[in-house]
Amino acid sequence: MRSGLESMLTHDGNRSAYDMHEWHVVRVSGRPVSPKSQLDAEKRIRREIANSNERRRMQSINAGFQSLRTLLPHHDGEKLSKAAILQHTADYIYQLEQEKTRLLAQNCQLKRLVNSQMATDGDLSNDNSPLHKRIKLEKTHTPSGVDSCDSSDEVLCRSPKSNTTSLVDSTDLSNDDLKREMVELRLQLDRERRLRMTLEDQTRS
Repeated sequence: MRSGLESMLTHDGNRSAYDMHEWHVVRVSGRPVSPKSQLDAEKRIRREIANSNERRRMQSINAGFQSLRTLLPHHDGEKLSKAAILQHTADYIYQLEQEKTRLLAQNCQLKRLVNSQMATDGDLSNDNSPLHKRIKLEKTHTPSGVDSCDSSDEVLCRSPKSNTTSLVDSTDLSNDDLKREMVELRLQLDRERRLRMTLEDQTRS
């Protein structure tokens, strides 16, 4: 019949340690074993198993801290304690949250500008809008010495004595700038979102 220690070792997958132990060798040889020697052997095996489990646990913890350390910016080559790594990680996550909030607010502002610009473009394309009627009225009363607009959608024209750009050109330019900024913001948000998810995964593990 197995002893409690033998059953424990077999169940925990540490049979090799049990087989190599002197107490097991003594039992196989058939020599008598005193209760005190058997108790000491059991304590020694339990201590070895506990030490092995503790080493594996510490190795896992150290690997997790090293992974966090590589994600922290502006600390290349600097030696940091585990407490410092945790503090820097918390600060970095907070900074990412603040930056995310700022970018979201900026994105909302850009969307409002785009919607406002689209509404203005819609008014320009509407023949019954007050702005369109004013353009027609101004074209009707244009003096003979001044160049007229080629398009009814243009409010400002380039005349011989003026370098004023047309509203259409300005609108196209502003739309291009807004689109470009929105694309850059989306890319930056995606990068920071991925980095934040990585940090959260490392913290949970």
